[in-house]
Amino acid sequence: MTAVIVGLLFGILDGRLAQAFAASDIPASEALREMSDPALRRLIQDVPAGGNSGGEIGGVGAPGGFDELLPYVLPSPDQLDAGSCLYMSITGIAEWWLARINPRASREPDGPIDLSERFSMNIVGYEEDDAGLANWRTDAIYLFNRVRGRVVRNKDYRFTKGWYTGSLHDGTASVAAEGDPGARYDESFNWLDQRQTIKSGWVYLPAFQRNIILVDANRDQWAIGVAQPDIAERVKIALRRNKAPVQVIYNHNGYWHSVYVVGFNDNADNGDCAWTRDFRQTISERAAEFQKNADDAATPGEREYWQVRADRAAATSGKIERLWENYGGCSSSKGAFYVRDSIYPDENGPVYDYDPSRGGEEAPYTRKIVLKEYDWLRYFANHVVQPYPVRTSSP
Repeated sequence: MTAVIVGLLFGILDGRLAQAFAASDIPASEALREMSDPALRRLIQDVPAGGNSGGEIGGVGAPGGFDELLPYVLPSPDQLDAGSCLYMSITGIAEWWLARINPRASREPDGPIDLSERFSMNIVGYEEDDAGLANWRTDAIYLFNRVRGRVVRNKDYRFTKGWYTGSLHDGTASVAAEGDPGARYDESFNWLDQRQTIKSGWVYLPAFQRNIILVDANRDQWAIGVAQPDIAERVKIALRRNKAPVQVIYNHNGYWHSVYVVGFNDNADNGDCAWTRDFRQTISERAAEFQKNADDAATPGEREYWQVRADRAAATSGKIERLWENYGGCSSSKGAFYVRDSIYPDENGPVYDYDPSRGGEEAPYTRKIVLKEYDWLRYFANHVVQPYPVRTSSP
């Protein structure tokens, strides 16, 4: 993650191995880098409405598209450096189902079906491996069943920023006050469980089930090249047939990441597989970056943390080139999924207030939709599931 988060992990973790640490460590700086790349920037946008809008991108109602799930998507707060993508995605799926089941409910930010991502994070805690699920990569939606569907609105238990000290990784992190020795103020505060303070705002979800479309045999959330050759078609069929979002865990330039897919367009220009090309260029740079962090590490625990990531990124750098050759490069410059993400701020969208008690930390919500080529799944997906309420017929 960023230097701030690494400092948090290793401030008092000297000498401990950290490669088992599971929380996603994709930093906000990665999203900003991608948004500054013209080839990717054009794909990081909300899908325009109207069959004639959007030009080469393809808007809602454009020929070749499946977009009927889009109206029920709510935007996510920018996760920044919280490492919370798994919970942003499953909370977003729960919101989607509430909107679909209650089509007259307001979908405005901080409205009645805008749920707390922090609440979802606190069901488990900092390490997904402690979730007590058979496989958290495919079964995360079951966390809502664990609390019997009782969740809370975001405005009543906010995805926030706050002051804390200690380490999340070894369980010593605790709430602090501004000015306390070693206190930090940022979004990692969300991992501290304060659910006992919730007074109101409860919302009840249906019980969830999920169908597995892809699972990596090694349960590796960083794996690439493990998806079925027809994974894109499988996801498209599931979207069309079952009319429900599909959650995807994949390797995002050396970090694992979780999002959900809500549609597609066969005619959309995908920038000649712009995301896959960016991965090929970036992953070797990421390996060098991680190796430098390992070489410069101040403690054995920090060195181990970065060395594991450097070795993985170096191996992935070689593998993506072999896959590119074996798969024949970019299979088509046309065709893209509509992906709901939690890392790309929408400068023209509504502003999210992380901490209403103070000013200066407000930032835009993320864009609701990012376009990603069909090959994105084939190259980088490792776990793909389609959650749905138990009371509906099984997809």
